[in-house]
Amino acid sequence: MMKCLYLLYVVFHVTAGCNLSAQTKHVYIGLPGGSVLLLCSCSDLHTKPHTFTWMFYRTEGLTDVLNDEHYRGRLQLFNNTSPGNLSLLISDLREEDGGDYRCITEKGYIDMAIYGEGCDLSGDKHQVVINGHPGGSVLLPCSCSDLHTNLQTFTWTTNRTGHWTDVLKDELYRDRLQLFNHISPGNLSLLISDLREEDQRVYRCSTGLEEYRDIRINVKGERRETSTRSGKTDRRPTSEQPPSKTTNSPPASSSTTLEQDKQQTHSSLLLVDITFLFIQK
Repeated sequence: MMKCLYLLYVVFHVTAGCNLSAQTKHVYIGLPGGSVLLLCSCSDLHTKPHTFTWMFYRTEGLTDVLNDEHYRGRLQLFNNTSPGNLSLLISDLREEDGGDYRCITEKGYIDMAIYGEGCDLSGDKHQVVINGHPGGSVLLPCSCSDLHTNLQTFTWTTNRTGHWTDVLKDELYRDRLQLFNHISPGNLSLLISDLREEDQRVYRCSTGLEEYRDIRINVKGERRETSTRSGKTDRRPTSEQPPSKTTNSPPASSSTTLEQDKQQTHSSLLLVDITFLFIQK
């Protein structure tokens, strides 16, 4: 009898749990350096959830916010005074804090997002396809609607073997990338030079405020190289090299020298005649 009562108590206790008070997605506006309160609570604020956590969706996967060094010293919970209040205060907001968050308990979850005033990416919202050839270059367009927008952070990532990696820090692209945001702050476009077949994949330009553009590079054809045939040196032994062509006509310098000698002789004779006449006088 006691066992039955205990089992009923356990089942009831687990079933009761924390029923979240809302299921719709909330959107919050946050500014760099400011704070934002992400609301999440049990229907009964006196109910203590068995488990709960806060997750953030990064490009490389889910992150446990409460145990992430990125948020160290910037988080505050309120469940110590009210067990069913699972709300999260994030202070000293950064550009990279923008995105989707999820409050999770044993009975469900609530999704929410932090947006910020900043870069509204212009252009096509759908995936763009750009064709290139090995050894060539491609420009991946990405820019804010206002080119004067000065973003603190933005990223270019690519999906390699199922994982998103930072293109700007990837050794595969070393000395092959060029950005233009130092000239125009809101221009986040990326130039990739010396294209290779392994560069063929999807690339993502992201501002960290749930704004991104996907661009796919297709690498087709063969590497284009400039012919250097005319600059090659014949390295065959002298005995194997074809005989040089000769001509029977005298060098141009010989005929020129002969003509100069005639002119000098004529000038000398004239000088002698003038001298002779002068002496007679």
